[in-house]
Amino acid sequence: MVVESYMRGGINIMKKRIPYIVAISIMLLGTYTIYSQIKWYDFNSGIAAVKNSKKPAVIDFYADWCIWCKTMDKETFANPAVEKKLSKDYIAIRINVEKNDTIQFENKTYSAQEFAAYCGVEGLPTLVFMDKEGKLVTRIPGYIKADVFLSLLDYMKDECYKKKVSFHEYMQQKDCGK
Repeated sequence: MVVESYMRGGINIMKKRIPYIVAISIMLLGTYTIYSQIKWYDFNSGIAAVKNSKKPAVIDFYADWCIWCKTMDKETFANPAVEKKLSKDYIAIRINVEKNDTIQFENKTYSAQEFAAYCGVEGLPTLVFMDKEGKLVTRIPGYIKADVFLSLLDYMKDECYKKKVSFHEYMQQKDCGK
């Protein structure tokens, strides 16, 4: 009897706590979505979107344990101007290098780790840019602040690299001779 009474009391306490648990869960999930307003594709669907849309791509190589990757999520990718420009002008692709995803690229099959190595990724985070045809253009290792990333997105979208304008020159002039 005492155990049954105790158990009923425990159940009543849990029933009273459920709304709080739900509310906290929603708040935490809401906080997470602040950092994920960009539509991120896996590689295979992302490369198909690149070819269909004729937009360039940004590939974000990351891992769940990577502190600088999380910092990029919170400070760079969550920046409203970055979100807008990345969503409008690019196909955003994410690859978790620790997952066993299968990646199809140029008639070859890679694991996430093999594809990262193919792209020259040596540390995380690393961003890789692809052109409108899905060809690799460049990779940029390390954390990138939002203001620099915005300029980089413009530089790549305007294909300044094809005009032999360095990013350093572009940053001084904000133009690559359109």
